[in-house]
Amino acid sequence: MSFSNGILEFFKVLTSRNEQLDFDNLKEVISRLTQEYTGQVRTLLGQTGQETNEAELREAVSDLLALFAGKHDKEVFARRIKFGRKLGAAEIPLEQLIKLYDSLFDRCCDEIASVYQFSKKEMQSLKYGAKSLFIDFGLQLLGYEGEMFNTRRVLSTIDVLTGLMSRRKFEEKLQLAIEFAQNTKTEFSLYCIDVDNLRLINDVYGYIVGDIVLKNVADHLREALTDPFAVARIGDDEFGVILMDVGPAEALAKAQVLCKSIAEMEINPLGDDGIFITNSIGVASYPHNGQALDDLMLASEVACITSKRKGRNRAQLVDTVNDNINPTVVHERILILREALSSKDSIVPFYQPIVDLETGEPMGYEVLARVKRGEKFLSAGLFVDAAEKSGLMQEIGKRVIEQAMKEKNSSWAKNKLFFINFSMREVENRDTIQFLADLFNRYEIDPEEIVAEITERETVRDIEAVHTFAKELTDLRVRLAVDDFGSGFSSFLYLRYFDCYFAKIEGSLVRDITRSGRSRMIVENMAKLLQRLSIEVIAEFVENSEGAKVLKNAGIRFGQGYYLGKPSRCPGNES
Repeated sequence: MSFSNGILEFFKVLTSRNEQLDFDNLKEVISRLTQEYTGQVRTLLGQTGQETNEAELREAVSDLLALFAGKHDKEVFARRIKFGRKLGAAEIPLEQLIKLYDSLFDRCCDEIASVYQFSKKEMQSLKYGAKSLFIDFGLQLLGYEGEMFNTRRVLSTIDVLTGLMSRRKFEEKLQLAIEFAQNTKTEFSLYCIDVDNLRLINDVYGYIVGDIVLKNVADHLREALTDPFAVARIGDDEFGVILMDVGPAEALAKAQVLCKSIAEMEINPLGDDGIFITNSIGVASYPHNGQALDDLMLASEVACITSKRKGRNRAQLVDTVNDNINPTVVHERILILREALSSKDSIVPFYQPIVDLETGEPMGYEVLARVKRGEKFLSAGLFVDAAEKSGLMQEIGKRVIEQAMKEKNSSWAKNKLFFINFSMREVENRDTIQFLADLFNRYEIDPEEIVAEITERETVRDIEAVHTFAKELTDLRVRLAVDDFGSGFSSFLYLRYFDCYFAKIEGSLVRDITRSGRSRMIVENMAKLLQRLSIEVIAEFVENSEGAKVLKNAGIRFGQGYYLGKPSRCPGNES
């Protein structure tokens, strides 16, 4: 039996033994309740800019009265669930719906109490009216549940910023292309398109302008490509394209034309001052450069890296890469990572304090990975791209997390929170939660002292996987934090769907608060929004006392940055 059918059967049993309401005695009561219900629903719809459909509203009222009259059939239930779905689609907050039914319940009790003297029989009628509201509220929630599921399903296949398909959906289309090409003995080509210097654009103009650039590139790809099998945003600044029945030579020629047309675009987000961009395109073809999904994706990415290394603003075929050239920086870093992973103590956690701005005392530490080379420790940030492309990120993460859990019982870490970053690969990996649970048991760690950070800057490839991960963290009693809040759209999705305990405001915004009135206003208003949602705010990149003072005046309680404390292997020089 499905969940919804089980609920309906439960409701039937719950109400089957009760007396039905005496409508002759309660005509005025029902009239007043109907007016209140109609008025509140109309107000809810009006608050979201929805036009009130009077016929639909009358039907909703009629069905509610049918429930009161004891009509508990599938047609009424189905219409009430559908109406709940409409309220959910209209983005009426669930809290507002709860308040509506709370108000109706109180009014129902008051109204019926004014008619009856609460004999045993009449008390049954009161209970029946309350249960009818309970039934209706349950049906509305089923509608909300279905609408939320549909929304998450759509978000998992569509990139929110550009409207193109997500990486997850793109990989599904690529697998279909492979199967079709295998069956028909045909070829196809794959592009990896990287927007050159997008990080510089973000640093100079801000992330809003960077997002506008990405939207413009997405729109241009839709217009410039004739009959592509798939176009998607597959990374923060990367797009993917699949062209069926197109071989290597033709694919390269088309990519060169596309590269030139993108370079000729002028984007004007700031008025007259146009922004010109270039792009690097990596081209791989089936079956010439691989016959499996991972092989083709890697081939196109390698070609894209080569294109960027050769000077950017060009298209590059993967099979024209000269095998005699020196290894790329990415390849060299992959070798360093593999060597470090083969040694027990070469990948270790460092800890950067997160400080109470009022007291100056650390309330917790962010766990950061470091790679040991000789006597030096190199920041793992240098190796992130290499680790992602080589599939080593999860192994590195596990190594660092386990070591951090061992050290959580050190005296300097007692009663302090540990903030741990999780990449999208780790979020999507179903084994991550069990790995954490095992570590907590093994090292006797209180899960409430662990905070899982989900980074905003990575593309949300599967919103349903993130939702599942967040729920399982909550069940494990681990707190959730959004990292890089304000750098794009994903963080606002997190606020909408997940119960976040902390939000770390994106560092470049914080760094500019003493130099830019606009950045200061953005940070202050972000803090107000988060505080109204009962989310603790942490400001990253706190670089000086002046910045710390501005943050304190904005009501921000916690900060992180080199001014407040640098990462160290062992805080307090504990051996």
